[in-house]
Amino acid sequence: MTRLDPLVKLALAFVAIGYATLSQVSLELAILALVISMMLLAIERMPVSSFALGLAPFLFFAVTSSWIYAVAPANVYGWTGWQVALAVGLRTIAVGLISMLFAYTTEPADLGRALVHRLGFSRRFVFGALAAIQFLPSMAEEARLARIIARAAVPAGSSRLRLWLAGLSPALGIILLAGAIRRAGTAALAMELRGLSATSGESAWRVPRPGRADALFASAVVALLALLWASMRL
Repeated sequence: MTRLDPLVKLALAFVAIGYATLSQVSLELAILALVISMMLLAIERMPVSSFALGLAPFLFFAVTSSWIYAVAPANVYGWTGWQVALAVGLRTIAVGLISMLFAYTTEPADLGRALVHRLGFSRRFVFGALAAIQFLPSMAEEARLARIIARAAVPAGSSRLRLWLAGLSPALGIILLAGAIRRAGTAALAMELRGLSATSGESAWRVPRPGRADALFASAVVALLALLWASMRL
């Protein structure tokens, strides 16, 4: 899926999210979540650890957003509270998995070029956001090193709690802020050198274009959703 057109994948992601949002059948949502999970793990070969880490926020939100329905006696449709809670939780997980599949199989630079040169999005906004995304790994590494340094200053024999709290020192935020300001200046200079502030015509390089594979993939996704919808309502 990494070679498919990013705008086609974005449109299909919105279609799938809309489908999951409107679905009221828990089994339907569970099957959709299972299919997407298999696509990530079996087809895209996503590491299990990365899959679990990416899904963790959605699982947390699914639990915290659905428990209140579980204690309700019934809703206007006559469902029990647990039925509503299950549907809400599975819907959250399905939407999260759709987002993960799109993010994991889409190159941000390709998406940015397609948004700018095919949909007419602002170059400053798109490429500025792209620069910020590309700086996230280095910022995470900087945060990791800062935590290691802060914990190294803790006296030997200290408790695990103190070591953990040392990694949350306010100085860590100052280090990250200083690094972000430094990177923002570098990114601004790089974008100026690439002519993002110029008013003349803009050039493009390797702008993604849809092809036959995109049409086949879109047809397969629509057919899958239609089959799933029909099978759950027979």
